[in-house]
Amino acid sequence: MRSSLRLDRRRFLLGLGGVTVALPFLESLHMPRASAGPDRFRFAFFVRGGNGVAQEQRSWIDGMEQVVEVEQFWPHELGALDTATLEGRDADRATSELAAFASRLNLVRGINRPFDTPSCGHSDSIVQLLTSASIVSGSSNDAAALGPSLDWRIASQLNAPGRDPMTLMAGPTDAYIKENLSWRGANERTPAERSPLNQYMRMMGITSAPPEIQERIMTRQNSVNDLVRDELQSLLSRRDLGALDRRRLQQHFEAIRDTELSLLSCESMDPMFMSRLAAIVDVEANDVRPDVVRHHMEVLALAAACQYTHTGTLQVGEGNDQTQYEIDGTRLPRFHWISHRIYSDGAEGETIPDAVSLHHQVDRLQLQLFRHLLERLDMFDSPYGGSLLDDGVCVWVNDLANGPPHGGTNVPWILAGSAGGHLRTGQYVDAGGIEYNRILNTIGAAVGCTKDDGSPLDDFGDASLAGGRIDALVAG
Repeated sequence: MRSSLRLDRRRFLLGLGGVTVALPFLESLHMPRASAGPDRFRFAFFVRGGNGVAQEQRSWIDGMEQVVEVEQFWPHELGALDTATLEGRDADRATSELAAFASRLNLVRGINRPFDTPSCGHSDSIVQLLTSASIVSGSSNDAAALGPSLDWRIASQLNAPGRDPMTLMAGPTDAYIKENLSWRGANERTPAERSPLNQYMRMMGITSAPPEIQERIMTRQNSVNDLVRDELQSLLSRRDLGALDRRRLQQHFEAIRDTELSLLSCESMDPMFMSRLAAIVDVEANDVRPDVVRHHMEVLALAAACQYTHTGTLQVGEGNDQTQYEIDGTRLPRFHWISHRIYSDGAEGETIPDAVSLHHQVDRLQLQLFRHLLERLDMFDSPYGGSLLDDGVCVWVNDLANGPPHGGTNVPWILAGSAGGHLRTGQYVDAGGIEYNRILNTIGAAVGCTKDDGSPLDDFGDASLAGGRIDALVAG
């Protein structure tokens, strides 16, 4: 069966065996150029880290408020961000890891968890993160949100009919606190895909291809690119295809090739992989967790380039991230223990030497991983100018503010990208102690979500919370 090119608004190549390769926006073909309005493809991806960050903590000791842990996360001063300052004055802070993207960042402090955590700070906090909804919690690991998360709101309004948000996780399926980031609705948790390769295969339509084609791709005898080669060459030969679109196509298919190479080098080569069982040990193992995070991010970036989805989530680690990260050749204690400062998941245990410093090192690693997503998106040219990163907004957020006491005040939010000019960027701001719903409104409205009356989203989350957006982040 010959491959074919569909020339509707969602252009894609239909390859041998039913493999589908969506194309980037091709400005020079007969689809009119979109503006910064509703036709422009915008997206929001959310990356969650756990266990809080190593930011300043104060406590009352002998009747005086004293600093018990020094600031190691935020820049030294509020205001405009630039690369030189983050790399210089702020080099001792974890956020300096994002210095290369300074002009496209919003570092936002002063955002608080909206509701108490009656059972477990981890379980009860993560479910609020993208829902800003009240919760039900019967024990230490079974909290549920009483409303949908923003990724589902975005998908329901902007995705193709029936296209769910992309829900990913780097962590074990047998975790005590499992995936709790994405919620279809009240009490409806979204199962997360652990395998980047499974998600890639699903996105490309390979799961519906004949077994022999799946096997050839899995064993690297063929690439998805091979299955659409004839029609791609036909497309490239069109005289009405401009030079910039040729470059976009080249970038697009190079990214597909690079993504396959990285995924297939870390996953099982078993041709029965499509049973979703063969590689489960590989993708869930502690030692490959940072690599799995990077591969998930590569799939997310490709999904944006393909206009496959307007939104996706990536949960890094279980609810109380137990990963033993390796930094500079040294395997650290479990991250959750480090965040407690003791060799324990509870309140008592032997002190971990230099635990605050170790927490800071993990914070840096987490933001290095987030930077990988930004770098991948920045590889793609945007038809609107700049790169694909500028067409969307990528969010890194922690469901807790700090190590002990795992508080919900001043929870860190980092936004990268302007969502097509809808967000101001290049700033470190204090939101003044607002709840999650207002930053979720800001992000949702920036990518195109509206209320029933067509006005920009400003009422997401629990109805008891004051609505609105964060004016300092809204462009114009």
